[in-house]
Amino acid sequence: MADRIGNVTRQRYEQIVTRAKELIAQVAKAQFALGDMALEIEPMRAVGGSMPNGTDDLFTVTESLQMFADDIGVARTTVEDWRWTANRWPAGRRKEGVSFTVHRILASVVDEAERWAAIEDAPFNPRTGARQWTPDGAKRLVGQRVERPVTVDEKVQAVADLTRDEEVAAQVAADLFKRPEGTEHVTPADRDAGRHRADQGRHRRP
Repeated sequence: MADRIGNVTRQRYEQIVTRAKELIAQVAKAQFALGDMALEIEPMRAVGGSMPNGTDDLFTVTESLQMFADDIGVARTTVEDWRWTANRWPAGRRKEGVSFTVHRILASVVDEAERWAAIEDAPFNPRTGARQWTPDGAKRLVGQRVERPVTVDEKVQAVADLTRDEEVAAQVAADLFKRPEGTEHVTPADRDAGRHRADQGRHRRP
């Protein structure tokens, strides 16, 4: 195990992490509180629904949230994010010690019972040897693309995203065929297609 992490000792790093977790908990509480305020200004309503208080709309939802965002100095999309997440996680269901970011990701779980159960079942983190939530752990649960691919499927998806550009795909194909160990499991048809793409990429270059 490394004695230093970045510019600090491991002991100091652990102290920083402990303090950072305390601050993250405070940030999460603040973000949920702001989301609750946005919900008070503009409660969530069904598509086409009227104001809960039965009055005529003086402002659209967007206009009200934009005014609130401007008055507190943040982007409207940030307010909308707080509001939606707070609505998906009522006060009694918010998990202490779990970041607002993870709550926001897990908020996309449609079924409420599944959502409540999911946040109580943190995945195992092999690096720390503990069960804990990370944004990538939450993204895996809901099927979103992770920031740090680990599984073969995740790595394949990352490569697919990077190779949407034809020139990039051609360069990757050309580099791949320089590695025999990387092509031994490729079918002849796929190998020919890959070589064709690589050749096309070379011809496009000035």
